[in-house]
Amino acid sequence: MGIKFKIMKIETKSSEQYHIESLSNKRYELLDKQHASWNEEKMDYDLEIPEIDELANEILKYIKLYRNNLTFEFIFDELTKLGQAPNLVYDDNGNFAITSAGIQEVTTELSDLAITSLVTKEQWKPTIREALDHYLDGDE
Repeated sequence: MGIKFKIMKIETKSSEQYHIESLSNKRYELLDKQHASWNEEKMDYDLEIPEIDELANEILKYIKLYRNNLTFEFIFDELTKLGQAPNLVYDDNGNFAITSAGIQEVTTELSDLAITSLVTKEQWKPTIREALDHYLDGDE
């Protein structure tokens, strides 16, 4: 009778990731407050919260600053929470690019659709991390 072992992956978060997550959570709390103040008659929010944009800028600043201590998945997830739409593209020649420029159908449900990504030759990089650095540095 053999002994079976189960290997569990323990995810560790850096202090930088915790910092960004706390800023992101605070931003979402403020977004919820603002969305709750939507006035149908005025077609506008009764509550304007400038701190939402300030937090977005701060989060992006820390993503750029801490990028080497953050996982690719975490960075992509946080960028999408900020309203960005980064796309990872591979060219079959060993090059990667990250772009948010492109065209796609708009749908509220998961469906088959076509996406066209616009990539300049400067965006092609030999590694995903280099493509991410190029994207974060605003050289898109």
